[in-house]
Amino acid sequence: MKLVHRLTDPHPSLTRVSDRRDAQMMALILVATLLLMIVRRFVISITDPFASDTLIIFVVNTGIVFACYLLSRTIHYRKAMLALLVALLLSSYIQTINRAFNDPTHLSEVPMWMIAVLLIGGLIIQWQTLLGLTLIYLVGLVMLPAVVPGLKFANIRFSLEFTIGLTFLITAITALRQWELRRNEEQGRMLTASEGRYRTLLEAGFEAIIVHDNGLILDLNDALLEMTGHTSAEQLIGKMTIELTTPDARPTIAKYYASRTLNSLVYESVLQHVDGHRVDVEVRSRSITYQGQVVRVIAMRDITQSKQSSEQIKNLFDSLDRVFYSFNAVTAQVLQISPSCEKLYGYSPQEFYDDRLIWDKIIHPEDMPRFRDEFRKVNRDQHDLQPFRIIRKNGDVRWVEVLVTPVYNAADELTRFDGLATDITERRLIEAEQREFQAERERSLVLRQFITDASHDLRTPLATLYTSLYLLRRVVPPDENVSRYLTTLETQTAHLSRVLDDLFTMSRLDSPESYVEKSRLDINQLMDNVVNAQKTVVAKKQLKLQYFPAQTPIIVMADKDYLLVALTHVVNNAVQYTPDGGSITIRTCTTNRYAAQIEIADTGIGIQPSEIDSIFDRFYRSDRARKTDIGGVGLGLSLARKIMEVHNGFIEAESTPGEGSIFRIILPLMLK
Repeated sequence: MKLVHRLTDPHPSLTRVSDRRDAQMMALILVATLLLMIVRRFVISITDPFASDTLIIFVVNTGIVFACYLLSRTIHYRKAMLALLVALLLSSYIQTINRAFNDPTHLSEVPMWMIAVLLIGGLIIQWQTLLGLTLIYLVGLVMLPAVVPGLKFANIRFSLEFTIGLTFLITAITALRQWELRRNEEQGRMLTASEGRYRTLLEAGFEAIIVHDNGLILDLNDALLEMTGHTSAEQLIGKMTIELTTPDARPTIAKYYASRTLNSLVYESVLQHVDGHRVDVEVRSRSITYQGQVVRVIAMRDITQSKQSSEQIKNLFDSLDRVFYSFNAVTAQVLQISPSCEKLYGYSPQEFYDDRLIWDKIIHPEDMPRFRDEFRKVNRDQHDLQPFRIIRKNGDVRWVEVLVTPVYNAADELTRFDGLATDITERRLIEAEQREFQAERERSLVLRQFITDASHDLRTPLATLYTSLYLLRRVVPPDENVSRYLTTLETQTAHLSRVLDDLFTMSRLDSPESYVEKSRLDINQLMDNVVNAQKTVVAKKQLKLQYFPAQTPIIVMADKDYLLVALTHVVNNAVQYTPDGGSITIRTCTTNRYAAQIEIADTGIGIQPSEIDSIFDRFYRSDRARKTDIGGVGLGLSLARKIMEVHNGFIEAESTPGEGSIFRIILPLMLK
């Protein structure tokens, strides 16, 4: 086989497949012909060694066949076949003439060999040329009786009839074969061109494309390789398309395989990249005719980025308290609503889609008339509705603010309303608190102004009272009753003066930046002054007052006058509410490197747990304090707390009714 291939392989200059096939077939026939001629000559040389004319014909024919063989492997193979036919027909005709002179009875043998030549030639050359050569041979055959003496028409009748019949049969067969070959070649060229266009379109497409037969991949383009991470088409051709998808996406694919009767399908799926990550794709599938059979083609578009963006937008909408909605302008049927509706209204999106009258349940009955009246006024522009109340599914009442946008179609007909609903309940509460704070601030300003004015207006009468009482003590004769009345007047005048001072101090502390002047103070020394100021009252009530200062100075930055007022009020409070014979213990220390602590503990009447959070409020006095004979308007502790706040400190209390109370004052230390 290797030898035959080497003897018949055409020259590389023949590039067309059909030309190489015909040239190889002709070379094979000529090689076989040479072998037959050599074998025949060998047989003749044994049976008739003296047939010299046969040897001459053999040499001539062999030379012609060999020359044609050499040409058959080049681009001139058709010319070689034509030359061979002409030479063989000429040789046959010469042999026919020779037989006509020597042995007319065997004249039909030569035409039989000519028929074999025609059969061989019909494989290569055109049937018109073959028919022309045969007609020339027939004309020469008909002319033989006129050329050869004694040759009758009866001698050539069989050869003539045989040649004519088979010649036309061979010519017809050759013509049909060549017509079929041309048609096949044309179809082949069309198929090649079609496949070329198909391949060009397949490779030029931006989308990934798969051609499959019942899931078996037949062809694909480079875009699919890039999308899945494969390096060659051979890795995927022959596999099932479902193997390209992630396991969780395969049930959906199987469902669509079961629906192959549908001509066109559009759905989403997920491909598995070779490195493991997922690729979201939009799939379009339809039936086509491919290489003579009905298959399906799949076009896939990578939607990973858009899906991630959509998911982010959806998550953003779901996380917002605002609700996006769209409903029919005629039927009020909800067309679209964001999932955040359940957070605001308490109803799921499906409940909005199913119940056309759900708004009657949601909008507060008292606000419904105003809501409907405002909705009728919505024109072609966006419109903000006045805030109204809604009733959530669980019965809670919330305030919402709604923005409405009407949408018109091409015929200028109102088709739907789009809008945005926002929960403003907390905002309204904050606004109410701000209004209350503003009102409280205004009341405080009025009160502070009143206290300031009243303090100035009352100080003159108080000064007059002090002066009058002093003069009365000097001019009135000594009398026990008169002296008692004067003492009472002096006590009440002093008390009134202290109340005015406290009110005036409280008023000034509402704006401390204008009045507070801080300096370096030692808490131990300041507390020692407060304790010394209470000795007279302590001795009168027979109280045991103990003061334990810190071993080292405790330095703070504070306003001495204000801090002295605060400490005096706290210690005075302990003295007033401790029964005769009780004890009061005062300690100063540092809790850490940043804070100073002053602790005042007493064995007084104590404070009820329900009142412990109120004792620092302005003008507050507990019920037990009111039952005592001790005067006061309830400003002492509130003033102390205010002073501590101004100094970035605080005051706290703990108490057990009937056993006593402990007050702790914490102030920031002055840093070195």
